Amino acid sequence: MPEVKRIGLIGLSAKGSWASQSHLPYLQQTSHYKVTALQNSSKASAEAAAIEYSLSDVAAYAEPSAIASDSNVDIVAVIVNVPEHYHLTKPAIEAGKDVFVEWPLGRNLAEAEELTQLAKKKGIKTMIGLQARQNPSIIKAKEIVESGKLGRILTTTMFGHGTVFGSTIHEGFLYGLPVEAGANLLTIPFGHAVDALCYVLGEMEDISASLANLRPELDLIGQDGKPARRVSKTAHDHVSITGQLLNGGGIVSVTYAGGESRSNRDFVWEIIGTEGTLILEGPRMGGHVQMYQPTIKIAASDTSPALYGETPHAKQELEVVKVETAAHASFNVGRAWDAWAGVGLDKGNSVTTFEDALLRHKMIDAIYRSAETGKKENYV
Repeated sequence: MPEVKRIGLIGLSAKGSWASQSHLPYLQQTSHYKVTALQNSSKASAEAAAIEYSLSDVAAYAEPSAIASDSNVDIVAVIVNVPEHYHLTKPAIEAGKDVFVEWPLGRNLAEAEELTQLAKKKGIKTMIGLQARQNPSIIKAKEIVESGKLGRILTTTMFGHGTVFGSTIHEGFLYGLPVEAGANLLTIPFGHAVDALCYVLGEMEDISASLANLRPELDLIGQDGKPARRVSKTAHDHVSITGQLLNGGGIVSVTYAGGESRSNRDFVWEIIGTEGTLILEGPRMGGHVQMYQPTIKIAASDTSPALYGETPHAKQELEVVKVETAAHASFNVGRAWDAWAGVGLDKGNSVTTFEDALLRHKMIDAIYRSAETGKKENYV
């Protein structure tokens, strides 16, 4: 029987949060982990969360140094807004605790590099919240590509809406307005999706990127659901990149736009090989592949295509690929925690570490550089 790991959660709010929607449902039912401590902006807030979610016998803290030094904590889980990741994570690493941090690891590449190097120096275990890799549809796509069923990958195109930065914004995401906060369309929905792409197909080279802030002002929606005032942003709401796969040279194109689709196409990803094509399509808000599960369809190659001037052959029927259903928001997160506990690795699960996060931060930094200089940039 594996040892039960004791977790100190940073960011569990009694009023509801990502931590309460995704991590907590899994952690409260698993036999591999136990929540033993909470840390919020105040001790009272941590105590309120403990009461709200029936977490008995947990310590409550207001400072990251306090939860980091708790001898009853093995793993510190940082589940808060991106701008807070660095200063909440560093004390835990310095104390020699194993650490989980939501993606992105930091506001920028410099913060991610420092935390990764410090964790390596301390010899601790790390995990980053790039849980799209645990999405059953992404795992299945990787399995199909690696089986050779599609042949050599020629090209792939991904398009998604990131939900954030449409024409309006809610108070809870005001922290994402400045580009330097590192919490935006590029880093979060695009970052999760492009990480899934690289997980399935491999890394890229020669990236050319375009970024735009097409809506520099947004309507802030008040508690009554009506526009309260206009707010300005410097974060980008459109990202488009092209590049080539390192392991064979297939052409990659990825575009993410702000807001939601008017045509019910929040996520479409097509992978075209010499022998077949794979299509992944997401539901509403499906541009967040770390949360929502796309469907998968496959088309085998037509071995006798019509010649020029002839009547085209009938289009093939796309075959639906059956995959395990991710029934709730905590599914992918739970699979990630399972992988860290050494459970479910036979199902394609893998532990995504700070080193994986650092590579993705380097990619995002290359995208910023390319958009600024107009030149191709590399990150590997």
